[in-house]
Amino acid sequence: MSDLFLLDSDIFINSYRVHHPFAYKEFHSFWRWLEKLASAGKVQLLDSVYKEITHRNSKGQIDELGQWAESVFSERRITHKTDEIGAAYAQVQDYLATCGCYRPASYAQWEPEDKADPWLIAAAKVLHATIVTNEQAAKPTPNQPLKKEPKIPDVAEALGVQTMDLREFYDASGGLTHSDYPIQPVF
Repeated sequence: MSDLFLLDSDIFINSYRVHHPFAYKEFHSFWRWLEKLASAGKVQLLDSVYKEITHRNSKGQIDELGQWAESVFSERRITHKTDEIGAAYAQVQDYLATCGCYRPASYAQWEPEDKADPWLIAAAKVLHATIVTNEQAAKPTPNQPLKKEPKIPDVAEALGVQTMDLREFYDASGGLTHSDYPIQPVF
């Protein structure tokens, strides 16, 4: 397993909006843990993922998650604009078009250059990194090609790139201490 983890934007967005909102002090430790992993170089962001997280609205404002990402990852971004990642990106696009598991309308969703998912897989392939995403595999086959957008775990697996979800990342990161929860009697 790789010591480098590339996180998909859904990890940050769902954590911020649903599971670990900044507004609750009890969840601050989750964000500090990610900061610690970033500082140690174990977690980095691909520039296209960073752009999704730090997107500014029509008024030029950025939300709290975007501000946090700027403060933590502005100097810890991986550019997708390298020859090696570009070649791996071409492999991703070729796979989508030729494997028979995706309809043209499906893989066309990954063709725009600003779409982060194919770049994320390409970068992970080149850097031998593990992608952390909460996307679930759809397991398309040539007999049942996917009509919807491709899923990172399916395409990554086909190209030899490892993926895991956030719960698996808790264990794989090496940054958390296992401890039994001391269940207390109800008072």
